[in-house]
Amino acid sequence: MMIHSAQRSEGGFGYVELLIAMSALIVAMLAHAGLTVSTHAQNSLNQERRLALEGLRGQLDRMRTVEFKHAFATFDTVTTNDPPGAVGPNFAIAGLNPSPSDGDGFVGRVIFPVAPPASDPSAPPVLREDVVNAEMGMPADLDGDGVVDDQPKDEGYLYLPVIVEARWRSIVGEQRMHIMGWLVPPGEDL
Repeated sequence: MMIHSAQRSEGGFGYVELLIAMSALIVAMLAHAGLTVSTHAQNSLNQERRLALEGLRGQLDRMRTVEFKHAFATFDTVTTNDPPGAVGPNFAIAGLNPSPSDGDGFVGRVIFPVAPPASDPSAPPVLREDVVNAEMGMPADLDGDGVVDDQPKDEGYLYLPVIVEARWRSIVGEQRMHIMGWLVPPGEDL
C-alpha cells in the first residue's frame, strides 16, 4: 500500500487536492465578481453625483438670469404671484431618476425661507426674515431695514437665500444633494 500511495502523489493531484484547488478558484472568482459589481456601483454613483452637482449649479445659474425682483415669485411654490415665465420650484436633472418618495416627479427643487404670514397661518407661504434655518443663515434682514421681523418680504427683499436640492433614485438607494446660495441684484456682492 505504501507504493501505491507514493505513485499517486508523484502522478498528480488527488481528489482532495483537486477539490481544495477548485474551492480556492471559486472563492477568488466570487471575490473578483463582488469587486467588479462594487466598482460598477461606485462609478455609477460618482456619475450620478456629478450630474446632480451640474444640475444644481445650472439651476442656480438660471435663477440668476431672472430679473432679481421677480426671482422669488418665479421659483416659489405659490402660483398666484407668478410673473410671466414663472416655472415654480421643481426642475429636472438630465440623467437622474426622481426619488420614489418624491411625488412631483422631478429630481430638483428650489427652497426659500418661507412660512405662512404671521397674520394668517392658514395662508400660502411667503418669504420671511424670521424663518430659522442655520444653513441658509436665517433669520436674516432680507430687506435691509435693520430689523428682522415676521412680515412678508416677497417683494421687498434685497438679498434672497436659496437652497437648490436634488433627490434621486440610485442603484444604491435614494440619494440627496443640495447647494445653498444667496441671490443678489446684478453688480452687488454680499
